[in-house]
Amino acid sequence: MKFAIIGCNSEDAITFPHHTEVVTTPYGNARVIHATLPSGKEIDFLTRHSICMQEDAYETNFRANIFALYLCGVTHIISISVMGTCDYSFRVGSFCLISDFIDFTKLRESSFRMEHRLVRHAGMDDVFDARMTDVLERVIEEEKIPYEGRTVYAALDGPRYETAAEARMIRALDAQVLGITLVPEAPLCREVCIKYASIGIIARYATGMDKDVTDEDLLNISAQHKGRALDVALKAIERYEE
Repeated sequence: MKFAIIGCNSEDAITFPHHTEVVTTPYGNARVIHATLPSGKEIDFLTRHSICMQEDAYETNFRANIFALYLCGVTHIISISVMGTCDYSFRVGSFCLISDFIDFTKLRESSFRMEHRLVRHAGMDDVFDARMTDVLERVIEEEKIPYEGRTVYAALDGPRYETAAEARMIRALDAQVLGITLVPEAPLCREVCIKYASIGIIARYATGMDKDVTDEDLLNISAQHKGRALDVALKAIERYEE
């Protein structure tokens, strides 16, 4: 069993011994950070959108990222991502855990080639691993972090925000949060039998629900809360048992 965390934007956030490897895959190269926790447990980190957010989500090479972690022997992934909400009861700065998704993306390579899949057709039942999600939920509640529960995620291409009409549609389809990072990341993990769970940080209300949101607003929310999300992921990894 080996864990990875996706979503650390900076190597500076990793405060224990680590080194970097550029992993070559059939889909391109990915930069993986190999680290050792104080307990001695080996863990990998991946920044998702390249260093310093140099790529938009639709440009991200999700296949290279996930296949690189697969080649490194990763069996379990916890992702951290910033997202919006179309539910007025959710609070900006609170956390959620993702339980399912609706895919509205259309610009992305969404599957590995057949020779690199471990399954011919990947089932999407429990694509967010229940056991990891249970452990993450316990840590969030013990840490008394504002928490909105388990949510359905609407995956969009970006880089633009959704329209107000799209936000109303997403809400009508019973999704509570929306973002641009978890698809095809989660389905690709299923294709190579990596277990996956996701921590969401609520950073804004959807278009038409509140004031216009700027990139600076999102960066500020991310800076305030990603360290705490990383701490939750690390504590969950330390206590997780098969």
